[in-house]
Amino acid sequence: MLRHLIPGRRAVRWLVRAAVTVGIVVYIAVDVDTGDLARALTHVEAGPFALAFALYLVGQQLSAYKWWLLGRSVGLDRPLGDYTRFYFIGMFFNLFGPSTLGGDVVRGLYLGDGRRPGLALNSVLFDRASGLAWLMALGAAALLLFPDYGFPWPLTASLVAGGVALVLGWWTCPRIVRLLPEKNRIRRQVEHDLGPFWRDSRMLVAASAVSVVFHLTQVAVQYVLARALGVVVPFSYCLILHPVISVMTALPVSIAGFGVREGGYLYFLTRMNFDDSIAVSMGLLWFAETVLAGLVGGMLLLASGSALPRLRVKAPVRADDAAA
Repeated sequence: MLRHLIPGRRAVRWLVRAAVTVGIVVYIAVDVDTGDLARALTHVEAGPFALAFALYLVGQQLSAYKWWLLGRSVGLDRPLGDYTRFYFIGMFFNLFGPSTLGGDVVRGLYLGDGRRPGLALNSVLFDRASGLAWLMALGAAALLLFPDYGFPWPLTASLVAGGVALVLGWWTCPRIVRLLPEKNRIRRQVEHDLGPFWRDSRMLVAASAVSVVFHLTQVAVQYVLARALGVVVPFSYCLILHPVISVMTALPVSIAGFGVREGGYLYFLTRMNFDDSIAVSMGLLWFAETVLAGLVGGMLLLASGSALPRLRVKAPVRADDAAA
């Protein structure tokens, strides 16, 4: 019975995401002047766009380096080049998924190589959780440092509270879960599956520093993309809009973030009196950067022989079986 229900639930979830995407896109298409949007996109400056893409790739390399720090701390010893290749291949698979989860599973399986898939997937999970915590913390800090932008207090309060809670919760999680019963599933996962990642405090500090620098490079991408469109968005404002839009886009409520991403840019940039065509163009340029980076991962996949990750190691062939 469950076998028949699970595909049905997946279909319903996909239809809901498709409906959300279509609904927001239609609303934007009606609200935004298509002529203004076409002019904004056709006047994108190639130099700043290329610079933004270079910054984006630098950021992804930093993120792969952080993942390498985490994996190496628990014995997943592979060259940094392998981590980078798996990371970019995961980005390629992200292009075809409803959220970033598909690519995360792929890169975890590549790292595990059929031998330690559980530990490798936990390294990806820990990488994502720590990255989200510092992303929210960056946005919260920017809201506190630049209160003159006058955002509604519910947004400010929720982002600041969320950032503080995520960082403190992530850092103290092994101690917090001790409040749960010993057989609780979440406690077992934190203490046994993810626990090894918290034991190296020096590595955690280094990984946290890399995570903050990574997010700053992505904020810089937002700033440069605006310049490519011929406008100047204050860097301090990008520090606020990037974390919020990134979290919105990562939520599995739409297909590839379409609509949600552009809606986020509309909210933030029209508050600064930028034309709505500029706001939607920013969203499309950001998506273009992710697609180009994903295609780099696709080229790395082809260069690797297009071999998919192994779920388990093949059993060795015995001598008597080979003789038969």
